[in-house]
Amino acid sequence: MGNRPHEKTCPNLPKDTLGAIELIKQARKLLKEGKTEEAKKKFAQAREWDANVVFGDEEF
Repeated sequence: MGNRPHEKTCPNLPKDTLGAIELIKQARKLLKEGKTEEAKKKFAQAREWDANVVFGDEEF
C-alpha cells in the first residue's frame, strides 16, 4: 500500500511452500538422472523456502 515495500505479515511462516514442493520434485528427477550436484542445490533452495516439506531425500 502506498510507497512502502511489501513486508510479510507473518515472518515466521514459510516463504513458499508450493514452490518448495516443486523444487523437491525437480531435485528427485535430477537424482534419477544422476545429476547429484544440481539436485543438492534444488533441495537446499527448497529447504530455504520451507524446511517443513523437505524430508529424507536430500540425504544422499
